[in-house]
Amino acid sequence: MENSNRNRSEGWRHAKLDGHANEKQFAELLVKNREFISEIEKHITKKFPKGPPEISVDGAKHVESIFGDMTTSKVDLSMKWNSGEEINVSLKKSNSGQAWLVSVPRFISAVEFHLKCKLDTEVQIGISLFIGGTNLANFKNYFEKALASDKKKNPGIAEQEIHQSRLLAKSIETNYPSVWEATINFFNANVGLITRLSFAQGLAKSVKDAADVIIYNKVTDGPSIFSIPRIIENAKSLTKNVSITPGPKNGGSTLLLPTGFLQMHHPQSDNLLQFHHQYKKISKL
Repeated sequence: MENSNRNRSEGWRHAKLDGHANEKQFAELLVKNREFISEIEKHITKKFPKGPPEISVDGAKHVESIFGDMTTSKVDLSMKWNSGEEINVSLKKSNSGQAWLVSVPRFISAVEFHLKCKLDTEVQIGISLFIGGTNLANFKNYFEKALASDKKKNPGIAEQEIHQSRLLAKSIETNYPSVWEATINFFNANVGLITRLSFAQGLAKSVKDAADVIIYNKVTDGPSIFSIPRIIENAKSLTKNVSITPGPKNGGSTLLLPTGFLQMHHPQSDNLLQFHHQYKKISKL
């Protein structure tokens, strides 16, 4: 069956199977590629452990979450040396795609867990309006008021907002400027934490279940290795000078991040935050 003929569920299933096959294939190639293993050692451990590492495939492994239930680990491969060094790898098989998919309540709770404080109400409102769906339950008056205004002033935006059951960035900024400013300030101030959760840790409780390095193994002439701590620090440095902004299309349906972008994912109205990675951006960090 061709990709274009797959329905949504078949597409997700194919992506999962293809991802696991990629991990196994890559692990097999790593064992034979001493030069590339040396590159990983140099980039991450800053030294050269003796002997080859033991490589295991951990794709779709479930680990304990910060909420006490189970969550999927960001780690696809683990590399362990006899001398004690260990590196957890997150594999990317394309130059862009989903990095983290999470519901609004769990995202807010995760951020509050790590920050050890409650998010401002305006930030919660902004995120809920931007992602929409069932997240509008407590903020319907905000949604309906802005939508009524958009129908008069910008019917094109209103049409998309009705279809997606959410407000676009331009609408939130126009109708609730303080809410949008607080939301943007939140993403700017916490881009380091959000980057760590998106690429390294997700909702995992233990740092032992977090990825240390991203490897793009199919997008260039050779595998590209990126240290996640370095990505985090560079993303934080970048946002000190360049603010996070909405995407330029469709009234701002995405948020442009140093590592990619955030968009609304729409699975039967239970809208989720979908963080995307982009090789072009990560390679510049």
